Amino acid sequence: MKLIVLLAAYNGENFLRQQLDSLLAQSLDGVEILVRDDGFSDGTHRILTAYAQRGSLRWYAGKHLGAGRSFWQLLQDADEAEFYAFCDQDDVWDPDKLEIAVSMLSPLDSSRPALYCSDVRVTDAALHVLSEHMVRQAPVDYPHALMRNLSPGCTYVFNRTARELLCRYDAARLGMELHDWTAYQIAACFGTVVYDPAPHMCYRQHGNNVIGAHRSTAESWLKKAVSFWSGPIKNSRERQALRLEQCFGKEMRPEYRKLTALLAHYRENREAKKELLAALQTSVAGADGHFASLLALMNRL
Repeated sequence: MKLIVLLAAYNGENFLRQQLDSLLAQSLDGVEILVRDDGFSDGTHRILTAYAQRGSLRWYAGKHLGAGRSFWQLLQDADEAEFYAFCDQDDVWDPDKLEIAVSMLSPLDSSRPALYCSDVRVTDAALHVLSEHMVRQAPVDYPHALMRNLSPGCTYVFNRTARELLCRYDAARLGMELHDWTAYQIAACFGTVVYDPAPHMCYRQHGNNVIGAHRSTAESWLKKAVSFWSGPIKNSRERQALRLEQCFGKEMRPEYRKLTALLAHYRENREAKKELLAALQTSVAGADGHFASLLALMNRL
């Protein structure tokens, strides 16, 4: 069994050594590490070279793509393996993180895409625990995946079939909002997503996080509702739905294809908005109190 950890690095010298050491301390056998440096102006390349010389990892430098597309490039460039894992450069993983993920994925049918994700332990830059949990759990299905991500991509572990499916998404042509949200949406649409409510890593918060931990407030939900329903430009959910429709629409289950199209095009007329609202109330709001509130707000706009 082989699992390849895909690490997208960018000016990561402050915390990279701790993360690499936690990867090398994994209890799971057969773990390999592939790092893509997304352009550097610090000592990241010296750290990577030192670890590579010890045979601990392989790395290469590429042109600056940004975090999401750098991860997607790693997907394309990685060797064949049974499993893959996304990894940020500034966290610290528990020794059993990958072993637990693989134990939950292995019983599943390997011919179908499968993705594992989990909660995280939030810490400050010095790894002092701020919160034992971060993820606000929601039903794990495609309608919810269209609306928001479930957990950070640094918790994701997925099988070979999922990787092959993800590689069909042309990020260079279509663009993407976030690599992890895109991966979650595709896996939820065509395969199985396994959510583990236990944290198995320290999710480090510091001044340079690309995406960090945050909590939604009533004010932020109101702003989201106004932007989603009445804003002048397409929001991230619309843009992402349109990309999924363009790439996978013909292969989706009919109900998923319809919901994706409604979300991608609902601004075109008021009837389309009403139809989307009805579809979301049926597929999302009943199981998620936050979205029930969001939809109630949208219904009044």
